Amino acid sequence: MTVYLDLIWLLNFGIDYLLIALTAIVLKRKFRHIRFLLATFFASLIVFAMFTSFASIVYQPWFKGLFSILIVWIAFGYQRLRFFMQNLAMFYFVTFMTGGGLFALHYFWQTELDILSIFAPENGVFIGSQFSWFFVLIGFPLVWYFSKQRFETIETKKIQAEQIVEIRIVISDKELNVKGLIDTGNQLVDPITKSPVMILETSQLKQVYSSEMVDELLKVVDGHETTLAEKEGIAHRVRIIPYRVIGQSNPFLVAIKPDMVEIMNHGEVFQNEKVLIGLQDGELSADGLFTSIIHPKLVINPTVEKLA
Repeated sequence: MTVYLDLIWLLNFGIDYLLIALTAIVLKRKFRHIRFLLATFFASLIVFAMFTSFASIVYQPWFKGLFSILIVWIAFGYQRLRFFMQNLAMFYFVTFMTGGGLFALHYFWQTELDILSIFAPENGVFIGSQFSWFFVLIGFPLVWYFSKQRFETIETKKIQAEQIVEIRIVISDKELNVKGLIDTGNQLVDPITKSPVMILETSQLKQVYSSEMVDELLKVVDGHETTLAEKEGIAHRVRIIPYRVIGQSNPFLVAIKPDMVEIMNHGEVFQNEKVLIGLQDGELSADGLFTSIIHPKLVINPTVEKLA
């Protein structure tokens, strides 16, 4: 039986490096390529150990655990126990996740003949099935990239979730409750009164006012009258604000002046009367996590410090 040890080692080296790199990406550790390469080389030595008299020890769970601890120590070092345990736990997690994903894809595409061919040497030469080698070479980077993208998506959602707040809007006798995202990049203010401007989806306003009236408000920038708004008694609240964004031809934004906007953020309550609400005809969040964008000045001075 012929074993292509160099190919096995090279494949193992590449996979180990990607696993260490993914661990660093997820935990946002600094990339130290020299340490990563040293850790990868050390990890790949297990391939040679499996063909020595120490093979029986290599397969022992305690040895695998100790070996992985040394890999993580070489790659990331030791600063404190919590730091090291985070690195070790994430290294295990990404290893199991990518390995499980690769196995699932392999199993999905395999037939009974493919499975049997893995264990059936051809002419006394054992190199694994052509399909399995090709699948590992192509499939593992794909699973690795997919896992990396999912981790980044989860991190983005987590950051967004921390910035999402509960909002209560009062306009005359109407009250509206929505979720908003605090956007530090939103510096839009009314050039005359200097009031900060938050953005609200028109779909939310249509919950308390008729669709016809809200659509009428959006046409004010084109010179349309506010007949329905006058009947509702809110025509005097309408403002036109200079507003230019990429992909929007109209340089103005229709806004309304509420009586009060109350924002609840991590137990703190912020009540604002000097604020305008810009109307956005479209979705602000593709997944519906929030329906408004909050100006950061609206969450500076809490009215109530902490709610019990």
